[in-house]
Amino acid sequence: MNGRKIWRVQAPWIVLAAVILAAASMPTPTADAQSQTMQRILYGEVVSAERITIRDRPTGRGAQTGSTVGAVAGYALADGRDRWLGALVGGVLGGAAGNAAEKAKKKKPGWDLIILLDNGEEVGIQVPMNKKNRGIFSPGSRVRLTSGPNGETRVNKI
Repeated sequence: MNGRKIWRVQAPWIVLAAVILAAASMPTPTADAQSQTMQRILYGEVVSAERITIRDRPTGRGAQTGSTVGAVAGYALADGRDRWLGALVGGVLGGAAGNAAEKAKKKKPGWDLIILLDNGEEVGIQVPMNKKNRGIFSPGSRVRLTSGPNGETRVNKI
């Protein structure tokens, strides 16, 4: 085996290893502590509560990862001069699959609440459903709204 042929066989694995190392070295997001920050607390009554599906904004990471993995796989599976075509087709198909997977992951059940605050103001808020609030919001329920400095508001039944 000459040196050029060895490089062609090992190149996809080197690229794949570089992608995996780059993905592993990305910092994971952490939540900042909320000590010594003021939160606004309001009380009110639920006027309307509807179950909805909340879709988070896609980050694009699913499409990026899918394109990279698809391109490497397409390059590795194609023969001879058609490797660039295999990488191109693999990248497009992998990107589409990664994008679809990310969109499916970003859907979650939630509540669309309209709340009449004690001060007479009426507000609407969409709240993700979790184990604590799975079936608790109904018209007439008393709730506490806690708004933090980051603009996020939590709604708890009281």
